[in-house]
Amino acid sequence: MIFDTHLHLIDKSAMRYPWLSGVPALNRDFSYDEYAIQARRAGIEGALHMEVDVDSADIETETSHVKALSQQKDSLLRGAIASCRPEEPGFAAYLERQRADPFVKGFRRVLHVMPDELSEGALFRENIKRLAGTGLTFDLVVLPHQITKAIALVDLAPGAQFVL
Repeated sequence: MIFDTHLHLIDKSAMRYPWLSGVPALNRDFSYDEYAIQARRAGIEGALHMEVDVDSADIETETSHVKALSQQKDSLLRGAIASCRPEEPGFAAYLERQRADPFVKGFRRVLHVMPDELSEGALFRENIKRLAGTGLTFDLVVLPHQITKAIALVDLAPGAQFVL
């Protein structure tokens, strides 16, 4: 079985993607229907949606949108890596809502384009610790010079599962 672990879908009519304006080649919709045609031709039998760094206000909308697509007949979508903001006070409540949904397999916070200090904040680190024992993953998106910062996060939460 071929499984796509990193599918990005973009629906500009449903969500905001602030970063897209700086990347003209990607500044368009990438629909599930368009993907499914190509994926089936390539022999892909399942896919995991990877969050696309939507506007903070659209994070839960993105997960709901992708989950709805997964419920269509013969959908290839099997789960989602949802966006998150561990630096925000509402993370604990957000985590509990997402834990209740088996469609959500983990989280990702894009860090490679953020100031390094973001992942060093006390609230960010405390919230990363909350992932321990949940069975949910946390994707570390870092540049080579940030590897030591990623290791520090992993060391903080030995019971959490990290994806590099």
